[in-house]
Amino acid sequence: MTFENFRNDIETKLNSIAEFQLQEYHFEPYSFGNGVLAYRIKGQNHKFIFDGRENELSWLSSKPHQKYFGADFKTLMKIDGLELTSDELKNGIKNSAQQWL
Repeated sequence: MTFENFRNDIETKLNSIAEFQLQEYHFEPYSFGNGVLAYRIKGQNHKFIFDGRENELSWLSSKPHQKYFGADFKTLMKIDGLELTSDELKNGIKNSAQQWL
């Protein structure tokens, strides 16, 4: 799966979970397929950073109600590849605010 396909896949899954706004999308197909994808979901910023060289996806979230630029992010999870299930996405969104308590 390419990072562009990941974006389509995650947006399809998000449509059934919660409302979201795209904050940033940056894809570098000629640089190992690296990419950055960020959304605002339920008042919180969620950023997905894909390192194509290492084939690693990092999912970060910000404190609730922070603006995207200048937000503090913490790592929610790191996985190999670009596969996130609907359950992983739903649970990550649900638990992301609790990591800041």
